[in-house]
Amino acid sequence: MNDGILGWLIVISTIVIILDFFATLYVKLYILPKVEAQLKNCKIVTDAVAFWGTSSLAGKSYRYAMVNFALTSAKSLSKKGLVDMDEVNSVSLSHRRWICIPMHVFCVSMGTAMISLALLGKLW
Repeated sequence: MNDGILGWLIVISTIVIILDFFATLYVKLYILPKVEAQLKNCKIVTDAVAFWGTSSLAGKSYRYAMVNFALTSAKSLSKKGLVDMDEVNSVSLSHRRWICIPMHVFCVSMGTAMISLALLGKLW
């Protein structure tokens, strides 16, 4: 593959990661409390809120990860009694998108950047 194309892939991936960071920050500050209020009987979410509280950005990041985990792996967590399927199913589609899509976009962009760097020989 052409070095120019790989370079542009790295630049575009970096821009997407930066934009995704701001989208995730918005989600942590405004959307996360609304979704947590809907998941008040899910043990994995209530334990994260009880442990981290609502003050720090690190706590919001952990709580965001747990809510994302609860929404994306609900069936397996339901078997262990960590989530309530009725509450998970009641979360609106727009809130689900706000929680799940930024994490997936970050993973794809980071993977693309790492593969491009590896193909350019600049990763190690």
